[in-house]
Amino acid sequence: MNEIFKNIPLPEKSNPTEYYCARGAYLLIYENCTKEDYEKECSAAEKNGFSLFDRFDLKGNYHSTYRREAMLHIYFCESEKKLRIIADPSKECYHTAPEKYNDICKTTLWQFEVDHGLIDCGMCYMIRCRDGSFFVIDSAHMYSINDDIRIIEFLTKLNGGKKPVVAGWFLSHAHEDHIAKFLDVIEYHKNEIDIETVYYNFPDAYHRDYKLWGECNLGMALRFERVMNENPDIKKINLHTGQHFFVRNLEFVTLCTHEDVYPNSFEDFNNSSTAIMMLAEGSKVLFPGDCSAESDKVLVGRYGDYLKCDVVQMSHHGHSGTSPEFYRLADAECVLFPITEIKFYEELPRQKSNRVAIDISKEYHIASNGTVEIPLPYVYGQTVIHPDETFEDFNGIYNLWGYEYTEEYKQQLYQDFLKRKG
Repeated sequence: MNEIFKNIPLPEKSNPTEYYCARGAYLLIYENCTKEDYEKECSAAEKNGFSLFDRFDLKGNYHSTYRREAMLHIYFCESEKKLRIIADPSKECYHTAPEKYNDICKTTLWQFEVDHGLIDCGMCYMIRCRDGSFFVIDSAHMYSINDDIRIIEFLTKLNGGKKPVVAGWFLSHAHEDHIAKFLDVIEYHKNEIDIETVYYNFPDAYHRDYKLWGECNLGMALRFERVMNENPDIKKINLHTGQHFFVRNLEFVTLCTHEDVYPNSFEDFNNSSTAIMMLAEGSKVLFPGDCSAESDKVLVGRYGDYLKCDVVQMSHHGHSGTSPEFYRLADAECVLFPITEIKFYEELPRQKSNRVAIDISKEYHIASNGTVEIPLPYVYGQTVIHPDETFEDFNGIYNLWGYEYTEEYKQQLYQDFLKRKG
């Protein structure tokens, strides 16, 4: 057992599963436990000098975070009968209550139209807080060539031409279509934007299953670690399941991380996604990132109707992600697809989850068709669709991916684009 647990009181149960989470954090998983075991562990922590930082209970899931020389996060899930204990050397803390802020504008959510000219995936969401600062979720693919610039220009425009303040930037997982342009913003445009805190929880770059993920994933993960280490002025919060945090007037619940999937296989790297629920102005917005089959078991099995929300982001862009049951439980009036129109219609006959989510909803929006603006609280009929800004480079797509379309289909797509462009 790693020495980080040396001065931490542990249950008398034997043979826990141990997992290196990354960034010096370790997890112990105890099977066949009860809530009483959880309460005993919490009491033992307090008797040994750990001070309670945060506690959050949710539908038979109990979570407590303690502080001493390291963070101790203890949580128990009744549906699984598992007790998890995480020792994390991170010294950074999240806000456990709404922050003080100047109330100057309305809370608004945007599904940003990333440049899909050469790639069908990538996603970026932006929320303007009531003080005019922003919370950003993911970014765009490395093949969305100029989106680091477009993201900053969009935020600057929303901020009346002044340098934007990003109070929090949440990264769901380390795939290139989610973090590449965030890294470009940090490396090439840091003086054009103020980023206060980055929220994430990525597995170790050399995780047990990393050879299944490919060299591109490894390179992106190592680049991320390097960039974070080179920017110590940016606060980093390593999120764990059940942590309940606030950014300005926004409230978040961490629902699932890679620590909940282990010891099951991570052959599908999308199962390393961190899923969060955002609560703002009385509305709930669910962001599962690219959560797939293993993450889905956690989310559906633990939370049930807590997943009910007003707006849901379609997991894994509407490719094979979370289950139809996940979207039945979400029961969202508004569904956001971070995908191209071409791939949306290709996937629709194949993906029951997409059809279920659409059938339940009152509206759905495809990211390639223009940036979507949603005032919060969410009210059906108030969504604004902005003009379409980018169009597919069919020759470039063919050279990169081998996708070919008929001339008639390409012409139809172009005419539809011109209509959206206005």
